[in-house]
This record gives sequence, structure tokens and C-alpha cells, in this order.
Amino acid sequence: MKVDFFIVGQGLAGTLLSYELIKRNKSFIVFDDLTHPKASYVAAGIVNPVVFRRMTKSWMADDAFPVMENTYFQIELMLKEKFYYPMQMIKFLSEEIAKLWKDKSFANELGTYLLPEPFKSDVNEFQHQYSKFGLVNKAGRLDMQKFIDAFGKYLIQNQKLKSEKFDCNKLRFFNESVNYENLQAKKVIFCDGPSVSGNPFFRAIKFKHSKGEVLDLEIPVFKTDRIINGDVFIAPVSEHQFRVGATYCWNELDFEPTQSARNEIISKFKSFMQYEYRVLSHKAGIRPTTHDRKPVIGLLPDNPQIGIFNGLGSKGVLLGPYFARQLAEFLANESTFIDPEVDVRRYYKRQ
Repeated sequence: MKVDFFIVGQGLAGTLLSYELIKRNKSFIVFDDLTHPKASYVAAGIVNPVVFRRMTKSWMADDAFPVMENTYFQIELMLKEKFYYPMQMIKFLSEEIAKLWKDKSFANELGTYLLPEPFKSDVNEFQHQYSKFGLVNKAGRLDMQKFIDAFGKYLIQNQKLKSEKFDCNKLRFFNESVNYENLQAKKVIFCDGPSVSGNPFFRAIKFKHSKGEVLDLEIPVFKTDRIINGDVFIAPVSEHQFRVGATYCWNELDFEPTQSARNEIISKFKSFMQYEYRVLSHKAGIRPTTHDRKPVIGLLPDNPQIGIFNGLGSKGVLLGPYFARQLAEFLANESTFIDPEVDVRRYYKRQ
């Protein structure tokens, strides 16, 4: 069997790249190990175009945001499912930060995304601790697990997915093709998240993954359609169910939930939320991130039959569609451009 591409991994990156290749009538096979935990399943899927610490736009926000909205909308139409939920986000502000919010909103041209004037919230539960609040109008949440599972079903129905672990040792390279067992492609693109650290083809890339943990809580007497951003985020999943987190750990990179992270999330949650709650689940995942916190995409300079789309990190829901489109255009020979800031070649420059 001959296809244009092998895609390794069907997390967020692999799913988005698959969609963009389908749009361009390119053939491919996705390899996905269903026995291996998916970091994308754990992620809250929150979109926030503002960096609160500096009160600036998130990197690439102006370019990526419209592509993101359009991409998820088109995939929803294609699969007849709902995955992406535009939402407002409330940010807790001290008096000092409230002033910074107002000043920087104008100076950094953030009016597209947020309300420049801080306000007093009508959410009485927070009034005792926070004097003012900031409102991000253009935020949102992607139901990552539903999104990836639904797209996976589509791939299976169209015979584009092999549910098995991909073994790099089985690859055979020829002048015009890459062979894997009885399959043949022009190129192989690795979209396998944190697993890439063990990939022999990408030893030059400086990855800096982090472990994150989240809780799913049921809060029976609380309801909101906004994302709340305090010491932890609280993202509504259903009427009384919320995803709460997240922690960051750069050591012990595994998928095992820890009691210390659970305690940290609950403590921060209780610092501004007084309602009774019930823990429904506790999950851990690994964010695939590079040393400069930018994605890494493109083809290896010493072997252009091997490509990568990885390192989306905590901004993956926002940035993923934009760079999936850029990579697909490059692979389909519609463009010769890959942004130098994300190009894998940045790790192979001669000194």
C-alpha cells in the first residue's frame, strides 16, 4: 500500500495535521498506540490569548486566533460534533494588578481580546478576597478527548489509522520512499508528543517537557459559563462539573497522579472558592515543550523524508491549527515557508 505520508501519533498535533492533509487530498496512514497515555486527554484545552504576567498578547495570537476558530468550526461541521466552546474568562486582580491591566490594555493593544476597564464582579463568593476582576472576552475551551476520539473514529472508518505502536527500527529509507513493513510513503511525520524525547531522529532538539495534573470536580451549587482564572483555573465542562488545575513539574515525568499535586490544587481552589465539592477524577499528563517554549515543525535538513510537528505545550489549542496549516501547505508544495521561530532547522544551524 502506498500513501503520501506516515503520521506517528494522533494527539492534538497529529489530529490537526491529518485534517489539513485531508483538505489537500493527500493520502496518509496514522499510527497511534492506544495503550499509551495521551497528554492531550489530560489537558484542559483552554484558550487564552493574553499573557497575564506581562499583560501582552500571547505569541502569534493575532495570526493564530482566527485560524483556530475557523479550523475547529470546520472540523465540527465535518464530523457533526461540537468540540470548541467560546467563553469569557474572569481574571482575579489585586489593586496593583488592576492598574497594570488598564494601562497595558491600551499600551499593548489588547482591546480585541479583553475589556480594558477592570470591574467589580457580581460573583459574591469572590468579593471578600478580590477587589476587582478583568474580563477576557475572547477565550474558550476545546473538549480535547471528545475532539481526538471523534476524529480517530473518522480515521478508522476511512481506513487511515493503525492502532499500534510505531517502531522506528522498522523504517527503511530509499531515494523516493520510506517503507514500513508492507507500507510505503514519501515522508514520515512524527507528532507523538513527549514520546519524541526517545526518538533517535531528534536528539538535537532541546525538549523541556513538564508534568501537569488536573482534577475534575463536581460543585453542586455552583454554575458559571465563564472560565475562572485565579491561583488555579476553573473551566466549566458541564452544568456542575469543572476541570481545575493545573500544576507544573519538570522532574518525575510520568503519567501517575500524585497526592502532593492533588493537595496543591485543592488548597488553591479553596483559597477563593468556598463551595462544597466532590473529586470525580485526578489525571496527570506531560506537556510536550521545547527549550524556547515554541513549537517545532518541518523536515530534517539531513533527511527531508523525516518530519516533525511537536512542542505545542500549554498553548497548543490556540497555536496548533495555525502551524498544522503551515506545515501541510509546505508538505503539499503549496508553500516553501516555515516560520524560522518554529522551524526544526533552528536546532541544526552550523556554529
